[in-house]
Amino acid sequence: MKPHHRRLAAFLGLCLGWMTLSAASAQTPATPNPPDAPAAPRNPIDPQSSVRALPSPPDAPAPASASDSAPSPAATQTPVSAAQGPAIQLAPEDDDVPMQSPILLGDSPKSAARKGGAVSLPRQSQIDVALDARTKKLRGAAVGGYGEAILTAPIGGNNPAVIDLRRTVLFFGYNFTDHIRFFSEVEYEHALTSGDAGGEVAIEQAMLDFMFRRYFNIRVGMGVLPVSLINIYHEPSTFNGAERPDVDLRIVPSTWQQMLAGFYGAVGPVRYQIFVTPGLSASGFSADTGIRGGRQENMVKTRDVGIVGRLDYSPFLGGNIGVSGYWARAGQGDVSLGDVAVTMAALDTKLSRFGLTLRGQFSYVYVSEVEGLNRALALSTPSAGPISRHLLGGYVELSYDLLRLVPHNLGFQLLAFGRYERTDTQLSVPDSGVGFVRKPGNDRTVYTAGLTFRPILEVAVKLDYQRRHTEVADSATDQLNAAIAYQF
Repeated sequence: MKPHHRRLAAFLGLCLGWMTLSAASAQTPATPNPPDAPAAPRNPIDPQSSVRALPSPPDAPAPASASDSAPSPAATQTPVSAAQGPAIQLAPEDDDVPMQSPILLGDSPKSAARKGGAVSLPRQSQIDVALDARTKKLRGAAVGGYGEAILTAPIGGNNPAVIDLRRTVLFFGYNFTDHIRFFSEVEYEHALTSGDAGGEVAIEQAMLDFMFRRYFNIRVGMGVLPVSLINIYHEPSTFNGAERPDVDLRIVPSTWQQMLAGFYGAVGPVRYQIFVTPGLSASGFSADTGIRGGRQENMVKTRDVGIVGRLDYSPFLGGNIGVSGYWARAGQGDVSLGDVAVTMAALDTKLSRFGLTLRGQFSYVYVSEVEGLNRALALSTPSAGPISRHLLGGYVELSYDLLRLVPHNLGFQLLAFGRYERTDTQLSVPDSGVGFVRKPGNDRTVYTAGLTFRPILEVAVKLDYQRRHTEVADSATDQLNAAIAYQF
């Protein structure tokens, strides 16, 4: 393993140690306020406080102002009519945390932190929504979505600046009963799909959940495989930088949608997912983008089927560490490709404390029988190879909310961040007996620094500067990026 990869692995190990120490302090029960003490003001974006009130039923009375007199005992005991809609029973400190808002990864209501760190609420992925006990009270259809527009402006050279409506995604969901739910996403890319425009319309997710207990549920349909951070939390308003990290494009495919069937649930602060899914198709592998081109997005071949899984541990408010893995053969019945198989492992973490957020990821891919695969690709697609036996990548990102200590900031966030990332899709190219050598330019390093402004949690305005280079001399490029992203 190269020195920079060892440094990334060591860094993530330190993160895990930090989480363990923070978990011990987070388990200390909070001292409740005296009954007559006034509630402290809440910052709508501070992960230690609430975010925004859930909608009240249409005929629910408006909350009393500070000048109103206290309600009579009889009024407080009046039962809520069934006509007002389903009741949602929450702890007092949980009642204004929305199920469909992007609370920081690993965050949870303060009551959850006092209950031993159990994370049962926040939504940045559908597993978290499904495990929220409040959703059992809801019925009917739901509509939502997310999207982003990105401006890329190379510095120097002759390449023009380009602005692109990168993606617009519409969400449709339906709760049939307390135990059966449907969720889907339809994605539109690059604004236009006709002619040679290069756009695309695709079903990104369409799945049924069968809910039994918090610790055991069944999911069937097309979903995003739970490997690495971006595949779990891919809404563009939830991460810094206009562009996704390279490790989530060249090492782990994202967004990696695929047919799947399996189980998920949570026990205390631990959440799990495990699914069977069709394997990749090795005929689409390449030296530049690794296994990304092997994704099967429609008319999926199922000659080779594999398994994917993920564990998340959230011991305290603002901390999460995830481990994910994948294995499947990738020949899909093509005898010329040989007995090729793909094994993948990823470790990721996100820690948020006192306005600081530390985020990191380390991903590794192993491709077996790559000698035979390279010989086959040399005949069918000579420009694709050679394929490396090992692919490796990771990044470390640190951000700080510059407005955290500003009084009366109306809940705005202004995050200054810096990210270092390194990926290599040609880490180990074996000698296949026909003169294959490593393809230059695939050991990539990216430095990114920028700002993310959030007037509310669901909207982000981004500006960043990137410097990229490879192991090839004089390969450095500089670029400015700007983006606006949203979800609802």
